[in-house]
Amino acid sequence: MKTIVLNTLGEEVLEQIRTLIPQKDGDVEIIDTSDMKIAHCMGCNQCWLKTPGICAIKDDYEDILKKLIQAENLWIVSDTHFGFLSHKGKRLMDRIMPMLNMTLGFRDGWMRHELRYHALNIGLLYKGAAEQSMMEDWCKRTAANIGGHSIGAIALKETPDRIQNPHLTTLNSQLSHLVIINGSPRVEKFSNTDKIIHSFTKGLEKAGITWELHNLSNRNEWNAAREAFLTHERTLIAFPLYVECVPGLMLEFLETLPVERTQKGEISFLLHGGMDEGNEYRLCERFLKELPAQLGCSYGGSLIHGGSFLIRTSKPDMAAKMVAPYAKMGRLFAQKGNFLTPKVAKFTGPEQYPWIVRKLISLAFLAKINKGFEEFAQGWGCTRPLDDKPF
Repeated sequence: MKTIVLNTLGEEVLEQIRTLIPQKDGDVEIIDTSDMKIAHCMGCNQCWLKTPGICAIKDDYEDILKKLIQAENLWIVSDTHFGFLSHKGKRLMDRIMPMLNMTLGFRDGWMRHELRYHALNIGLLYKGAAEQSMMEDWCKRTAANIGGHSIGAIALKETPDRIQNPHLTTLNSQLSHLVIINGSPRVEKFSNTDKIIHSFTKGLEKAGITWELHNLSNRNEWNAAREAFLTHERTLIAFPLYVECVPGLMLEFLETLPVERTQKGEISFLLHGGMDEGNEYRLCERFLKELPAQLGCSYGGSLIHGGSFLIRTSKPDMAAKMVAPYAKMGRLFAQKGNFLTPKVAKFTGPEQYPWIVRKLISLAFLAKINKGFEEFAQGWGCTRPLDDKPF
């Protein structure tokens, strides 16, 4: 039984790792990633739709991926910020996407990407003040996505670093200007988030609200995004669900923000993803509820909606129809100044489909969807099956 340990913390925790993950029933390989060249996943989908199983980013992670294909267990060793993994730990999981296929199916009652190779069990050793229950839930959800099970979330050392400010209250001032930060790592041209944002802002504009947009996929915009966040009252961060929480790139940006403000501020979130059922997003929503207070801001609620897989792969007129409902939510946000309204909860849709609906989707809808992915891949010049195993 091969076990891979990806250690972002270096030699300081090496003895703890060896104690907690002893070599019993098989081989344990500890890889120090602290000095390795590992970029964030860009969300380009090339590993799913153009070069199946092969990441477009050529860095040290490709060697890690080849080792994971031979392993049964993966442990991530990471620091924490804001009660969750640091960006260095999160990007290691974000880059695991080549081990999955673009094609969809139901597994254990939930819609999942199909496995390219085999199931992988996931564990976490973390340093910092993260909540144990959140870390355990993240491991369970992440492992389920890749067909495995959680092998534990273990705290290495308790070093509280989170700012708790329960006295922050929702802003009462009228909304006039909104800072929007696109937290997707995908470049603007190919970003589903960008299309959703521009539909949303149509609703803002009809209400006379001005707005500005900053894209984290372009690091040249980070300074302007930080300045806008610090000098305006209201910020909306929009992003796709990424391996059960926020993208690693977005976490890195958040870690650069000061945790104190000189004026009041409020952060709202627009969270979207490919899967339709609301339960898929609840762990991330939990993280978002706690995040603003740690940045000296109040929480303005989260707008959550699934079904965004097909925005990018659909024809322009169909894609426009798919994002059109966000304009209505933009008008609602303009009126309220936040997402703290029952109408927002309804926008998410069903928490989980009844089993008969899942069965019907599996029999009829998914075959059509997966065929559409294959046709889109051919348009990209893909010459191999989407479930190809290159390693």
